[in-house]
Amino acid sequence: MKDNLSERQVTRKPAPPKPTGRVGQLLFVVQQAAQALATERLEPLGLSPRAWGVLSTLAESGPLTQIDLATTMSIDRTAMVYLIDELEAAALVERVRHPQDRRAFLIHLTPGGRDVQAQAAAALAGAAQALLAPLDAAESRLLVDLLAKVAAHWQQVSAGRPEPDASPARRSAPRPS
Repeated sequence: MKDNLSERQVTRKPAPPKPTGRVGQLLFVVQQAAQALATERLEPLGLSPRAWGVLSTLAESGPLTQIDLATTMSIDRTAMVYLIDELEAAALVERVRHPQDRRAFLIHLTPGGRDVQAQAAAALAGAAQALLAPLDAAESRLLVDLLAKVAAHWQQVSAGRPEPDASPARRSAPRPS
């Protein structure tokens, strides 16, 4: 009898955890799944999801300044400089002096960048469907619309935020929440 009991205990699976209602946690889990799908499909092209984001943003919007590109993608400006450096070294984008602001550069897709962006778009074509597989078509559209609305709001908020002061005294001061 003891053997049967221990056998049942070993084979019994724990109950799945109760789904969370925490928006941040849910978004994190979905973002991780989206990142894994994108990475798997972009890696053969030598692209990261962030690099794909730059190429696709430029393909959709046309040339942008580094600052506008960073704001649009919600990426730190310094990180954007490094990302553009990598893409420029791969001959996928080029910096062109801004015609109205000689201090700024516009980031342009190169012909090679357009080709790689098209290949990446094709490679990612099924990723959204795979990610949203549990949803029907109407739910998928609603989710995309709602996420776009939230993203647009936060892009607007971040665009209006002043740059943090880089002085040592300001770095140690607590930030308001």
